[in-house]
Amino acid sequence: MKPLLVIVTLLALSGCGFFFGPGYGSADHQYFAEPPVVVKVGDHYALRWRYGSMGFYFRPRYEVRDASLVFSLQGTSSSGSVSGKTQEMLIEGDNAIAALKKGGAFWWEPDRSLTPISIKEEANQVPEPTSGSVTPRADARVVPPPPVAHR
Repeated sequence: MKPLLVIVTLLALSGCGFFFGPGYGSADHQYFAEPPVVVKVGDHYALRWRYGSMGFYFRPRYEVRDASLVFSLQGTSSSGSVSGKTQEMLIEGDNAIAALKKGGAFWWEPDRSLTPISIKEEANQVPEPTSGSVTPRADARVVPPPPVAHR
């Protein structure tokens, strides 16, 4: 009886995405509108994806494997309506960032193959001044504004 309980427990946990391994495909349009990408903004990296037609919320997982960063999706929630929405997940940890820089990023497909994930660098998005004023350079000549005519 005890071995049967262990087997049933392992099967239940693997069905819930408890174990890291191959999962849903990165090109499966039910899950992803287009394959996920890694984006670098400043010093931070994130996995970015747009939800596919199914519309259930999910969060991929990642692990360092063979000096690369490997992503996989084993399960979803059974609720939500996020079709077409863009989502980002911050990549954290020194080991994960080092693996990403050294070996790149891959998606673990259902057939156990690894599909490379592109890494895109985006410019820092610094907000524009809201007051319309711009701080002049230290050596800039300051010109007073023209006088306003009063009526």
